[in-house]
Amino acid sequence: MKLSKNFSLKELTRSQTALRMGIKNDPSQEQLVNLAILTNTILQPCREKFGTVAINSGLRVLELNRAIGSGDNSSHVKGEAADFEAYSISNAELAVYIRDNLTFDQLILEFPGPDPRDGWVHCSYNKMGNRGQVLTAIRNNGKTAYQEGLIHE
Repeated sequence: MKLSKNFSLKELTRSQTALRMGIKNDPSQEQLVNLAILTNTILQPCREKFGTVAINSGLRVLELNRAIGSGDNSSHVKGEAADFEAYSISNAELAVYIRDNLTFDQLILEFPGPDPRDGWVHCSYNKMGNRGQVLTAIRNNGKTAYQEGLIHE
């Protein structure tokens, strides 16, 4: 099933953890609607601008989300978020493009490092209203810390 011109439902629901643990990562109707909105408002524009966009994580049903240790309120559970990269540019450049050109709820540059391929971009879209929140996730004494804005090396 296609969610947008270049993205399939399979890309947004694929999970090695779900396969290993026998968890069905199938969307409800509401999650499917949210995934279609996310792909058309965030992922497809990035694909058209930069070429290949690889999805690291899209929908995570609650059981899967708990299995990886993420919180129950994650936008991934609602089908409103994806973690991804565009191979033709750095993750920092991808985050800057999204910040400056697209409407989103939350944008996180996750764990940037000295290599432009380090980390990934998390972005969510909420059809009920978007905060436009921009953060960078870093490791601080072994724990994840969030800083406002895009901070990268």
